[in-house]
Amino acid sequence: MLNYFKIFIIIIIFPYFIACSNKDQESLLLDAEGGNTKQNSTSTEEIEITDNTAKSIQMDEVELTVEEKLSSELIEVGDRIFFEYDESTINDESADTLQKQYQFLIRNPDLSITITGHCDERGTREYNIALGERRASAAKNYLISLGISSNRIAVISYGKEKPTVEGHNDWAWTQNRTAVTFINGK
Repeated sequence: MLNYFKIFIIIIIFPYFIACSNKDQESLLLDAEGGNTKQNSTSTEEIEITDNTAKSIQMDEVELTVEEKLSSELIEVGDRIFFEYDESTINDESADTLQKQYQFLIRNPDLSITITGHCDERGTREYNIALGERRASAAKNYLISLGISSNRIAVISYGKEKPTVEGHNDWAWTQNRTAVTFINGK
C-alpha cells in the first residue's frame, strides 16, 4: 500500500513541478548585463538598454587597423611591378608604379618597406634567386634615386620558390616575374 501511495504522489506532484518550472523559464529573459527580467507574454514593447561604459582598446589592435589601412592604400597605389623574361630593368609602366610608391612613402615617412623579387619557374634555383635579387634591387634603387632613404627599404629574393600565381603557362610566368612591395610590421 505504501508503494502505491509513493507512486500516486510522484504521478500527481511531479508533473506539477515540471509545469511550474517550464512556465518560469519561458517568462525569464536575460538583460544586457546578465540579470534576469520578467517578460510579459502579451507585450510587444522592446527594451532599450543604454550602456555608456568605456571599453579599453589594446594599442596592438589600433596599430593593426592602421597597418591594414596602409597596406590597402599601398595595394591601390600599386604594390608590384613586372619584368620581361630574364630581365631586371624598370620599364615605363613599372616606373609609373614606383613613382606612386614614392609618393606613398613621402606621405608616410615613418614606414619602411620590403621589396621581394620573384621569378617564373623556368631556370635553376640559383639563377632565379640571383635574378629575383636584381629585380628587387632595381625597384629599391629606383626609389632611392627619387629620394627615399635606403635604410627604409629591404630586399628579399624568393626566386622561383614563392610564385605569386600558380601555373605552368605564359600567363602564370608573366605574373611571377615581379617585385612586390610590402610594409614592414612595427
